[in-house]
Amino acid sequence: MKQKKEKKAPELYWNELVSVWFQFCKEKFNDVPTFDGSSPRDLKTIISTLRKRCEDTKHDWSYEAATGRFKHFLEYAFQDKWLSENFLLSNINRQKDKIFFNISKQRK
Repeated sequence: MKQKKEKKAPELYWNELVSVWFQFCKEKFNDVPTFDGSSPRDLKTIISTLRKRCEDTKHDWSYEAATGRFKHFLEYAFQDKWLSENFLLSNINRQKDKIFFNISKQRK
């Protein structure tokens, strides 16, 4: 008999963070992205990484922290020439360490 897979709770502020993604794309490209295929999974991976990094620095993952950090992350991702021309969640997810390194480098 197969066991049912337990459903994980949705990421905190999920709907708000999806809205941030759509608003960012609307601002930069004057269009909204599709949100199918691997996009939700890629966004969830990015968001969970941002949340973990926030919590690792002993900060609360509040609405303000979540939306602010995600917008900041997207701004840095967009500064990368290649990423700005290939601004897909799958690419951003694969390049997230590079984005985090660039954010850290700017702080020094």
